[in-house]
This record gives sequence, structure tokens and C-alpha cells, in this order.
Amino acid sequence: MKKHIKLFAFLLSFCILLTSCTSAGDGKSADSGYSQEVQNLEKLCKVWGYTKYNHPVFLFGEKDWDEELLNLIPVISKAKEKEVNDILHEWFVGLGEIDYGTSSRNSKPLESESVVQADTSWISDETYLGEELSADLQQLGPIPSIKRNKAPVKFDTMSGAPVFQNEKTNPNCFYQKEEERLLGLFRVWNAIEYYFPYLDIMDESWNDLLTEFIPKILQANDKQSFEMTICEMTAHLHDGHTALVAQQTLHDVFGEYLAPVNLMRTKEGQWVISDLFWDCPLQVGDVILKLNGTDIKEVEESRKKYISVPNDEKLYNGLCLYLLKSQNEEMEITVLRSGKEETCTVKGTTQYQYIMKQPETSHEILDGNIGLINPGALPQGDTQTVIGQVMDDLRDTNGLIVDLRQYPSDTSMYAFLSMYFQRSGTIFAVGTLPSQSVPGTFLKQNIVSWGASAGVIYYENPVVVLINEESISNSEWSAMDLRTGDNVVVLGSNSIGADGNITVLPLPHGNQLRFSALGIYTPEMGQTQRVGLTPDIEVYPTIEGIKEGRDELMEAAVAYLTETKAKQ
Repeated sequence: MKKHIKLFAFLLSFCILLTSCTSAGDGKSADSGYSQEVQNLEKLCKVWGYTKYNHPVFLFGEKDWDEELLNLIPVISKAKEKEVNDILHEWFVGLGEIDYGTSSRNSKPLESESVVQADTSWISDETYLGEELSADLQQLGPIPSIKRNKAPVKFDTMSGAPVFQNEKTNPNCFYQKEEERLLGLFRVWNAIEYYFPYLDIMDESWNDLLTEFIPKILQANDKQSFEMTICEMTAHLHDGHTALVAQQTLHDVFGEYLAPVNLMRTKEGQWVISDLFWDCPLQVGDVILKLNGTDIKEVEESRKKYISVPNDEKLYNGLCLYLLKSQNEEMEITVLRSGKEETCTVKGTTQYQYIMKQPETSHEILDGNIGLINPGALPQGDTQTVIGQVMDDLRDTNGLIVDLRQYPSDTSMYAFLSMYFQRSGTIFAVGTLPSQSVPGTFLKQNIVSWGASAGVIYYENPVVVLINEESISNSEWSAMDLRTGDNVVVLGSNSIGADGNITVLPLPHGNQLRFSALGIYTPEMGQTQRVGLTPDIEVYPTIEGIKEGRDELMEAAVAYLTETKAKQ
């Protein structure tokens, strides 16, 4: 079969050389999104991906799924419309018998127990695939329980999240060949199609994006353009977890130099300077208007195109490190200061570590005998012991604040802390885990807090959990658990809405793409992704408060606890 494909590819290439001096991929336009070549490649991507994640020859690692695709691309790319289904049918048959090593086959999960994300209705469409190829793919029913040591995807034994560690990488891949770029695109598209839990709340069809981005990837003839194309496509997921692990390409494109400031966003979406890292013409409280003469809203639009953000109201986590970046060390930043526009020349920095501030103490007692827990500064060690010591120190306070605007240093913190706030466990979330038998389907699972246990002294006074747009992932997960406490309220603004374990997909050249791999919902199956958690008490920072260096959410929390305690 493989020799047949290679011979066919050679003959096609020879014929092309006789009629044109242009190599494959040159001169392609992104406007040719519905050309025959693009339609052929779209079908190849879908058939190869579905087969990759379902056929035993790949699940047992008996054939190299990448090599199979690389051999098919030149053949399918130039084939006539009527030839494509026959070629793919012959390829499928050539993979061998569908034998999982067991006669037992799993049944599809019940609708009441699952959430279906991938649209595989095309498999039964004989008009699209032809009778033979459609019948081929329909043989791949639910996968039985098998060993996946060599499979394209495994599953984490603790969380159930997909693991793609068997995907191959090659440091010598620079994406100068069409086949390399299409391999990368098809790998990403299918991993998202079958293992991303939120396809149903995208603004666009993931299938339509495949058609749109095949022409773009054919033009992306180096590493930088390839990575930017992948970033642009996956930005449509609007998943705050989604990004390339190594983000040097974004820094190269947007600019090496970053203004030495921290930013905050107001309720109205204004970018305001909240902190300076050394003396410069900018001031705390300045509202950003322009970067190098370009309106900051235009900068937002041009850069968020490549960054996965939940929505236009939640740009902070995605853009805070990219908004004020410039190719030149000196940049012009126009601000609104005391009602007047001013343009400042600012020297940028490449030391991005200065931008991220961490709390210094794990816990302390504030004025008014109010306890404060900083989850980002909790010491490493036995979590139950650490939380026990913190709560012993804060046991006699009049109220307690848990600041989840920061990311917990210990991701199991929430489970032990919630034991002090509720007398019995309760369902605080529903998770959806990828089905191991039916790719593209996710299984529902109730998540229950632990509740008080032996040796835990119940905290009877009021508790405030702080959240805002900086609250992401485990911070949101912790807030969902803690807010079920008997005397707990959540204060601040909506969290970002990016929860659930992250998985990492290797790309052919060695970089990796991370994305949310588990779905997280409220106990009533309400949406949290993209919308975030809604606080019980809404509070936003103001420009005046930022100028004065005040933490208005913290102030509001202290005021609430003081008033509530006084009423008890």
C-alpha cells in the first residue's frame, strides 16, 4: 500500500513539473479556501484524525500515524475529487484488520451521563465519503479497555485528562515543507476536535476553521509564520488556558521590549498603570491611550487575534504581557493623566519576571482582627499540616479573607481549607472527563467537597473569598469549593472562566500547545468556561483608588466582615 502511494505521488509530481515551474504550495492565496486542493486536504485531515484515535493499528503503535499522513498528503493534495475517496478507502483497508485483541466492545455512554463535543456525523455521509469509505469508518465502534502505552493519546490515571506524550517531535523541522506544516495543523485540529471539552460554546464552527486555515498554513513557510497561524486558529477557542508553551514567537512579532509597568483594567475596560518598576515618565493611575501613536484599542484588536481570551471583557490575563510591547527599546506611550493627554518616551525592559508580583506572607492578621490567607505564598509541604497551622493561627479572628486573585502555590489547598468552612461535604462542581471508548465524548462526574473531619475546628465567623479577572484555573476551582462554606461570600468581579486540567500537545518541531482538557460546570451544569464565576458582592477598582495605591477589593472585604461580625 505504501509503495503504491509513493509511486502515485511520484507520477503526480512528475506531471506537475512538466506543466509548471512553481513548486507545490507556492503562490497559494488564502482566498482559495474552497479550492479542490483545500477540500481534499480537509477530508484527509478528518479521515486520518478519526482513524488515528480509533484504529487499533495506531492505538497499539503498530504503524506510525505521522508517516502515514506524510505519505498521503502529496497524493490527496493533487488528486481529482472523484479519486480522493478511493485513495482513502484503499489506505484504510491497507491498515489491516480491526482487531483490539478482545471480543468485548464498550457501548456508547448514555446521553444523560455524557456531553458530546465532536461532530462525527460526516462519517455516515456517503455523499461526502462514498459508500466504501463511509462503511470503513463506521467499523470503528466504541474502543474496549486496552493498554495505551504506544497510542496517540493516553489518559492520566488521577485526573483522566488526555496525555499526548507519544506524539513525535523533530528539532530539525522548520516547517519549510508543506507536509510538515499540514502535519502540525492536522495534529492540532484533531486533538482539539476530540479532546477539547468546550467546542459547543465556541463562536465559530471548528470544522469551518479547518477550511479557513488550510490555505493559511500552506503559505506559512517557516517556524514563525507556522506558530502565528496556529496561535490565530486556536485563539478562536477563547480558552484562557490555550497558548504555546514557548512564547518567544509572540515576543518576536509584538516586540522584544515591554514597558516596565503593571497594568489593571477598570470595569469600563480601560488599561490603567497600577505599579512602576523603576522611575520613568509614566505614573500610577495613568490611563493608556496609545502605543507608538496607535490607539490602544487598535493594539488590542491586532494582538488578541493571536491570543486566546474568553471574550472582549476579559483581556487582562491574555494581553497584560503583550499590550505595551515594542520592537524598539524606547517607545512612546500616550496616557490620560488628570484629564489631559500626555505622551511619554519610555525605555522598555526584557526582564519580564519583574512584572509578576507575589505575596510575601502566607497569612497575617489585619486591623480589626481580620485574618488574611494568601494562597500564592503558602509553603510547600504536607498540605493538611500547612493549612492546619494557618487556621490555628487565625482561629480567633473576627473574620477571614482568602485572596484568590492569586494562584495557589499548592493546588490541593482548597480541599483542606474548605473543611474548616462547612460541616458536611457537598457537590460544588461537575467535571466532564474525556471518554476512553468514544473520542469526542465527555463523561460527567460530580465533584464533592470533603467537609469537616476529625481534628478540624469549624470556623464560625464570616469568610470572604476575593476573585477578579486574574483568578484563573485552580483559583477558580478553589473558589467554587470554598464558596459552598456555610458563612462564605465571594467578592470582586467575574473570574476569567478557564478551569479544568491543562493538557499539552507536542508540535512537530518541539514546541507545545496547551489547552483545557477537562470541562468544569456548576452543580446544575451551568457554564463556567468563558463566563467565569460571578461574585456575590461586585466590586471593581477605580482609577482614583489605583492612584492612591489602595486595594479597594480588600477594603470592601474588611468592611463587609466588620459589619457582619457586628450584627452577630
